[in-house]
Order: sequence, then structure tokens, then C-alpha cells
Amino acid sequence: MEVNPAISDILKFSITLVSIINPLGAIPVFLGFTKNHKNLNIKNVTNTCAIASSTTILVSLVCGQFLLNFFGISVASFTIGGGLLLFMMAFSMISGQQSNTKMNNDEIRSMDFEREIGIIPLAIPLLSGPGAISTSIIHAKNFTTTTHWIAGIVMVVLIGLLIKIILSYAENIGEKLGQIGLNVMTRIMGLILLSMSIEMIAFGIKEIIPVLKGNF
Repeated sequence: MEVNPAISDILKFSITLVSIINPLGAIPVFLGFTKNHKNLNIKNVTNTCAIASSTTILVSLVCGQFLLNFFGISVASFTIGGGLLLFMMAFSMISGQQSNTKMNNDEIRSMDFEREIGIIPLAIPLLSGPGAISTSIIHAKNFTTTTHWIAGIVMVVLIGLLIKIILSYAENIGEKLGQIGLNVMTRIMGLILLSMSIEMIAFGIKEIIPVLKGNF
């Protein structure tokens, strides 16, 4: 049975996005920000984080192609660059390390809890960082029908809801999975992401050098 191309595109976009965002992998960082601040309103933080993450991705999805055209960047070149970025993130995830393309130790140490941490640094750059933004822009080129856009927007909203749910129950999930469980989930997501990043790089190279399309 042949899969509808629009469904296939949306599934690829959704799986890649969830792998990059990796809300389960964000649990240790989230708990690290909140564990010593009992007066912090967790509900407000998770709501803000989910909305900010979804909004960032939606803006990238809708306006990304315009920005590429404005700066004169081809989709193929951006795909290769995005693929390399995702490759580094995936390698860090498989190695069990926090990717510096999301947030580095200096940013963690300098965080002022008086600010709204739901937006910075939890939504940006920890969850909807460069990887999620570049992925949204790259996949937007495949959104050629109304079905694509409606389904894509719905999936982004659902991913925002997933972020909200996971962070709301971060303490319980962390206790049940334990550090080993979280590490295993992160490595599985990293492996999926690594495979997709290689596909993106190969696609971009073939678009720039058409003669290679018949070779691999």
C-alpha cells in the first residue's frame, strides 16, 4: 500500500523534530533549574516554554523560505549546513553529552532565575534551538499543499503539548526512568537523528552536484 506523500513528509518532519527537541533529554536541565526554587510556579514555566517553543518552530516553518531567499541562500546549501549541525548534535547525544549547539555550561551558570526561564534558556536555545529552526526551514520546502501546512501546524502544536506534559511531570519521569533510562532514550533519539542528518547531507550534495544523483 502506497503511503500518501504528504503523510510521509509530515511523519519525517515530526520524527526529526521530536528527535532534535528531545524533551526527555531536557528533564535533567529542567530539574536543575527548578529544584532549588520551590516558590517557582512550574505550571507557568512549562506553559511559557511550550508556547515559546511552538511559536519559534512555526515562525521558522512559515517564514524560513523567505529568509533564505532574502539572503540568497539555496535550500541545498542550507540543507547541508543543517545536516552538519544535526550530525554534531546527534553525535553529542549518542556520546551522552549536552550539545553545545543547544546550550553550553557558561549559559547555564549565568542564568538569572528572576527572568522568565520558560523562554530563555528552556525554550530557546535548549528545546527550539538552531537544530529545530533549521529543520523547520528545510522541511518547509516540501510543504506544497494545504494538507501539508495544516498537518504540519497541527504536529507543531502537538509537539508543544508534548513538551508541556513532559516538563510538567519531569520530576516523576526522572525518578521512574532514572539517569540510565534518560541516557538510553537520549542515545536512541541521537541515533535516529544521526541517520536523518546523513540523509540531509547526501540530499544537499546531490542537489548541488546533480551528476551525483545517478551514483548514490
